Amino acid sequence: MGPDAARPSIEIRLSDQPPPSAVPPPRPAATDGGLFLGEAAPRGRGGLMVEIAPLVVAGLIVALLAALVWLADRREREEAGDALIRDTLWVEQALRFQIEAGEEAIERLAFDMTSTRLGEEVIAARLRTIVGSHPEFAEVEWRDDLGRIRLAVPPDVAPDRDAAARGRPFVRGFAAPRRLGSQTIVDLNVPVFDHDVRVGRLTAHLRLERLLALYVPWWISQNNHVTLTDVAGAELAHKSAMTPVGGARRHSLSFDPPLPGVFLVLTAHAGSTNFLRNLLGAGVVGLAVVAVVALFGLMLHHRRRLAAERDLGAAQALRRAMENSLTVGMRARDLEERIIYVNPAFCRMVGFEAEELIGRGPPLPYWLPELVEEPPARHQALGEAALEPLSFETRFRRRTGEIFDVRVYEAPLIDADGIHRGWMGSLVDVTEVKRAEERERLHAESLTRTGRLISLGEMASTISHELNQPLAAIASYAAGCLHLSKAGRPSGELVDALEKLEAQARRAGRVIRRVHDFVRKRDPESVPLDLGELIASIAAFVVPDAKNQRVDVATELPDAPLVVHGDRTLLEQVLLNLVRNGMEAMAGVDPALRRLEIAVRRRTGSEGDVAVLSVADRGAGIAPEVAEKLFTPFFSTKPEGMGMGLAICRSIVELHRGRLEFASREGGGTVFSVTLPVEEVACP
Repeated sequence: MGPDAARPSIEIRLSDQPPPSAVPPPRPAATDGGLFLGEAAPRGRGGLMVEIAPLVVAGLIVALLAALVWLADRREREEAGDALIRDTLWVEQALRFQIEAGEEAIERLAFDMTSTRLGEEVIAARLRTIVGSHPEFAEVEWRDDLGRIRLAVPPDVAPDRDAAARGRPFVRGFAAPRRLGSQTIVDLNVPVFDHDVRVGRLTAHLRLERLLALYVPWWISQNNHVTLTDVAGAELAHKSAMTPVGGARRHSLSFDPPLPGVFLVLTAHAGSTNFLRNLLGAGVVGLAVVAVVALFGLMLHHRRRLAAERDLGAAQALRRAMENSLTVGMRARDLEERIIYVNPAFCRMVGFEAEELIGRGPPLPYWLPELVEEPPARHQALGEAALEPLSFETRFRRRTGEIFDVRVYEAPLIDADGIHRGWMGSLVDVTEVKRAEERERLHAESLTRTGRLISLGEMASTISHELNQPLAAIASYAAGCLHLSKAGRPSGELVDALEKLEAQARRAGRVIRRVHDFVRKRDPESVPLDLGELIASIAAFVVPDAKNQRVDVATELPDAPLVVHGDRTLLEQVLLNLVRNGMEAMAGVDPALRRLEIAVRRRTGSEGDVAVLSVADRGAGIAPEVAEKLFTPFFSTKPEGMGMGLAICRSIVELHRGRLEFASREGGGTVFSVTLPVEEVACP
């Protein structure tokens, strides 16, 4: 058996129907969104309410804060709209008051010009007073009935003013706005009558940009974009501290009368957005949402942790159950050779309790006194070697004093941080295995000896024929010596006859010793052997049997000795068995084709120098279904065969570190090959 034959295996059996007291009833597994949370603990309605109550409270707080922010935002929007309307009405009233006041002053002057017959100097003074009091009027003109300018304040009149005025129709009151360069001007025309006859007119040029600049206060333009537009929405004049953005709140009023086709528009600036003013409330809502999410995550984490603790407890219980059911001993020791863990199987193996072993260092109570130096030396070598698993065999002593064999498999003990903390060992009691191996070895030796006895019985006729010749010669030479002695013949002839008698006696003795060595039980011995001499000896031994079966035996031997180490008797048995099998395989073949070839050659390859001994016959060959079982013990194709010959031959060859193989021979037949390592030594 190989070194791994006793490697420990772990088998866990779960009974189909465990006793009620041993295994608790199963409980359903809890899941959360598809995530396995382990074994679900029983939980009532009260426990569920306690678990979800914080989430409900936090959700209500978030909803309340969101409602407050929404209400505040809505109220601020309404207040901003009301403020925008108020500002628009205020601006509209202020502008209207100024425009109507200027219009009234000009109409009063037009009335006084004819009713009191004011002089031109007085009229000019009155015009200057009007322009000074109402700076929104860029200039005021007095024209006669023919449209000619009589007086203008201020006096710097443009050269083309008369032509431009004559081209415009007379409209009493405010005319439609018109563009003059970059300015927008609205003309105010007031007729001058003398006894119900129009004798002229006063025209005041109202500049809208100046009107807004003078009478729109800064605190309104700071927060709003104030604009005067026409009916199409085109801007006529504006006043603002910044440019409005799209989507801002706006409010418009018609400025007709007094200004026909003019609208007053106020647009709120984007800087007054509601959420910026409610940034604190939005932050509180955001923090509340984060708190809810964190609380929900903590709840899930808590549930997963509880499930993990339940799974860990179940896994530890299962591990303890597995450790208690193991038949393989488990032992862990730290780097200082102290035992830190043993399982029940190890305790049963050595007969000591776990409390007696854990924490103990060398020497341990189960060590043999004669082997007390072996474990420390092995542990020291183990610590100096690479961190790799290894196995070895040793012997321990139980508490009762019984000695048993154990095979140890040691592996490095690495913790979760990858640090080497010690060694973990699995121990298997191999006492019965070794006893079985010993019984198998003795049985194999018995079978080998039995095979030799069987071969001896089958070769009895051959042995008797070989012994007949030297025995007959011995008898003949003995009778001759007796006759010569009685006849008084010379002593020289008698000595010659006695020498021949001695030679034949030695020959017969060698045959007897060969047979005796072949069948007697003894331990194998390894000595240098010349395979060429071995083949020649076996070939000479089987010649009589080959003649009886009409088989031609041919040998091919090397020129130089080809030496191997082995037991001569065992290798003779292998070669003799292969030769006899080859001769029997050709029993049904034409006698002219019965040729058995025995050869040995030297071959060099990847495995080094080897000797290949081959026995080739011209028989019917080996069928494929027979080839698979050819070396199986007790399998035979012969009616009287025991099926042990080739199995014993393979065991003998493997004992000599060789191989026994077979292959089909070209032209018919089979070739059996024995490959043995070559020894570079001289044969004695």
